[in-house]
Amino acid sequence: EVVLVGCGAPNRGMGWYHAIQMLEGRCPSASLDYIIEGWFLGPGAEGPGGPEFNEWATETAAKYGTNFLSSVSDLPDPAQPRVALISGRTADNPRLLGECIEAGCKCIYLEKPGAPTVEELQGMKDVAEEAGIEVLMGYNKNVCKYVRKTREFAETVPDSHVTFVSNNAYENTPESLGECFERNAE
Repeated sequence: EVVLVGCGAPNRGMGWYHAIQMLEGRCPSASLDYIIEGWFLGPGAEGPGGPEFNEWATETAAKYGTNFLSSVSDLPDPAQPRVALISGRTADNPRLLGECIEAGCKCIYLEKPGAPTVEELQGMKDVAEEAGIEVLMGYNKNVCKYVRKTREFAETVPDSHVTFVSNNAYENTPESLGECFERNAE
């Protein structure tokens, strides 16, 4: 059971791209059962992007049976093991992580950068560890040309397998994370 928290606008939001991958079967072991979208299903429903999101939500619910909710607290009890993919606003993610744990999620994929500060990330880590919940941090270089070209080539070779290993050039210190947080200023 997969819950996407923070879908965003069709063709623009990172969460929407995650949704499309699951809905179109690119993640065959995952069923996207719930999409939580607090803005477009709430105060932003009539604003820019709201009508387009709600049209997409109606079509998606009809085609795939995916349930759309405006809050994590609206989720029913899990019917099977539940994973959350949090792709909300960075500033909301600490709260959303706690809500997902309360909603019975046993594993959480947290889209980068995860939280506005290193201290908040550490607090989130502590909350998850205390609850016995696994949290995975997203990092996606799939938009890079060399990754795309490698994947395209691998698709032409029967039974091929490609593994990417990234050696982050940043030092493992809070001071080196400035660029990450500057690009996601909210």
